[in-house]
Amino acid sequence: MGLSIATLLAQRNPVVAVDVVPEKVSLLLRRVSPIADEYIEKYLKEKELNLTATLDGAAAYAGADFVVIATPTNYDPVKNFFDTRHVEEVVEAVLSVNPSAVMVIKSTVPVGYTASLARRYPSGRFLFSPEFLRESKALYDNLYPNRIIVGYGASAGPLLPC
Repeated sequence: MGLSIATLLAQRNPVVAVDVVPEKVSLLLRRVSPIADEYIEKYLKEKELNLTATLDGAAAYAGADFVVIATPTNYDPVKNFFDTRHVEEVVEAVLSVNPSAVMVIKSTVPVGYTASLARRYPSGRFLFSPEFLRESKALYDNLYPNRIIVGYGASAGPLLPC
C-alpha cells in the first residue's frame, strides 16, 4: 500500500520511500517494483517520478512535511487485536526528528486508534485515512478511488497552519 501512495504522490511531489528491507529499497532505486502491481510497474518504468528510497527513516522524516505511515498491523482474530507496534515505532521516530510533520496513518487500525495516539503523543499531528485497496491493484485503486475518508486525532495545536 505504501508504494502505491508513494508512486501517486511522486508525480507532483518529492517522495522518499522508507523500508526496512534492503532488497526492496535496492529495487526501488533501480525503478523496479518489489510487488506485483501492473500500474506501479508501469509508472516506475514510464512516468517521471520524483521518488527515491532509503533504509534511513530518520533522514527521510527529518525534512518531511508529511509522513505516510503504511506499516503492517497484523490482526489476530482469536484475540480480536491489531498489532500496532510498527505504527508506533514510526510515530516515535518521526517525533524524535521532526515533531512538526503531519503523520498520515494508512495502516489498518482499530476504531479510536488515531485519537488514542493524539492523547499518547500530544505534540503529534495525526490524520487517518483508511485504505480500500485490492491486492495487485493498489495504485489503480488510489488513482480511481470509490471513496476518500480522512479523520484526525485531536492534538495540542492546529493540524495544519492557517
